[in-house]
Amino acid sequence: MVACTKNGSGGSSGSGGSSHPPDGGGDSGGTTGSGGKTGSGGNTGSGGKTGSGGNTSSGGKTGSGGNTGSGGKTGSGGNPGSGGNTGSGGNTGSGGNTGSGGNTGSGGGSVPGSGGATSSGDESVLQRNNHLSRDGLFTQPLLAKASVMGAANTTMDATLPFTGSMWASPLYVQHGPDDKGVFIVATTGNDVMALDETDGHTVWTTNIGSPPPANQATTPKCGNIHPLGIISTPVIDVAARRVYVAGAIGDTVISSHEIHALSLDDGSDTTSGGWPVDVTTLAAGSTAFSSMVAYQNQRAALSLVNGILYVAYGGHSGDCGTYHGWVIAVNTSDAKKTAAWATGGNGEAIWAPGGLPSDGNSVFAVTGNNTAATAPTTHLDSEEVVRLTGMADADTSSKRNVFYPSRWQDMDGTNDYDLGASNALYLEVPGATPSKYVVALAKDGHMYLLDSDNLGGLGGQVVDFKFAGPTEGMLVRTVPAAYTDAAGAHVVVTTETAGICPAGSNIKGRVIMSVLLPAGSPPAPQIEWCAPMNVGFNSSAPTPIVTTTDGKSDPIVWVVSNNQLMGLDGATGTAVFTSGDTCANVRQWTSPIAVHGRIVVGADNNLCIWSPH
Repeated sequence: MVACTKNGSGGSSGSGGSSHPPDGGGDSGGTTGSGGKTGSGGNTGSGGKTGSGGNTSSGGKTGSGGNTGSGGKTGSGGNPGSGGNTGSGGNTGSGGNTGSGGNTGSGGGSVPGSGGATSSGDESVLQRNNHLSRDGLFTQPLLAKASVMGAANTTMDATLPFTGSMWASPLYVQHGPDDKGVFIVATTGNDVMALDETDGHTVWTTNIGSPPPANQATTPKCGNIHPLGIISTPVIDVAARRVYVAGAIGDTVISSHEIHALSLDDGSDTTSGGWPVDVTTLAAGSTAFSSMVAYQNQRAALSLVNGILYVAYGGHSGDCGTYHGWVIAVNTSDAKKTAAWATGGNGEAIWAPGGLPSDGNSVFAVTGNNTAATAPTTHLDSEEVVRLTGMADADTSSKRNVFYPSRWQDMDGTNDYDLGASNALYLEVPGATPSKYVVALAKDGHMYLLDSDNLGGLGGQVVDFKFAGPTEGMLVRTVPAAYTDAAGAHVVVTTETAGICPAGSNIKGRVIMSVLLPAGSPPAPQIEWCAPMNVGFNSSAPTPIVTTTDGKSDPIVWVVSNNQLMGLDGATGTAVFTSGDTCANVRQWTSPIAVHGRIVVGADNNLCIWSPH
């Protein structure tokens, strides 16, 4: 693993009070439906780009920043008004991250410089899976089980059209341009659009650059998404009125990867203060991103934590060429201040379609298998969960900050049992000791519960629970969701095959399931229920979300199966809603969102919207 800072960071616009506790990839492609368009149909660029100016910050004191270490790493800054503390030790190849300064305070309500839920009464969905924890939990009082089961209309209220193939999940801003609600969509044609929530008209469209039709012109060519523009879910800073998005750029092949800051109000592309960020110019120690630009792919949903934007990279379907897992950190108040962390071995991708979960301070990246022709005998950074703080500062010399299974060598190489095929969750389990976990899911059906305060190093998991198998292999590539109630925490996942379902269920093959994590020291996971999933042959499934009426009551799991919206009783897995119509070409690993009693699904060329109550 190598890490460095390109420039020192100043004060970031962090969060003050919040209405929530810490808001808190796989390979092969395919869609859930047949027919329809998979291409973008051409770009609908908005013409010339105008900068939106810099961020505005309110209140709070800016810290003095950290001191640059020599060979080691400096602190990432402290709380408002404090500077960075100098860290000890240091990783090989690390130039030392500079402190980020103090976070500027806010007066509560929406959280400047962080994704996640906004003030009470505002149902904006500002990042993938709604919260920094990536739990995919939505509070929807209108979606009580009785109301859903008694819904008179099971067909869509509306479809909102646009042009393009959508591998991102939709987002929603209640107080968007002119204080009106808009959905934000992003396409593989590198178009980002704001759609009016009432009639679906396009409020604005911005194209961030030509989408490359292929990763490169010569062998090795790989990947199954064409064009290869934006395939990750953006993140929105509603206080700064910005939409952050990342995509590959190139006329015929990938020539660069870029991170853009668009105005939420008119879509204008910021061209000052270091924006857009050309990731191709960055390096982690002696590892230059430019040397592997054609083989890197940006699938992971973007994360925004305390004013720092995190953008993770992996590879393409087929794992072609020499590439690494990367996490890029951008100080959103001054994008000239960037940093990068890269894995030490070849491959070791960070797929994370659901994004990097956070405890409100750090983010947790999960890496995949080492793809070197000869598998390494010494662990580098494969099959691991790593904590990154501030400007991508990762101290993997401490077992507090890294975990990898004792069987990492068996998972590596040709077995391809990626720990990083799915993103992790940050989850608090009521009554458990410890109570705060990072939940990581391996492709071969192991669920690892890690103490979030001490990830544990080699073999240091709190619990290793097998939920799919027993055959090892390509069992699990998903984006999990979770909720808690009096019984404990419930983790909902999809499997590609061979879910280990409760005795007597007679459900086999591809399933959606709920795993209960009850109180205990440590918790003893139990598979509560399974329900069948119906998805196109050899493609991964769309992924679930959960709604409750008050954060705990009346849980309903929502997912697209067989092109239909399906609602399952969170307690039993019994169907409480099945749509009477279909939404074709919903891409794998995408999840719906829930706003104002509606379930909104992103698909190629349109949003599908139901009001199932």
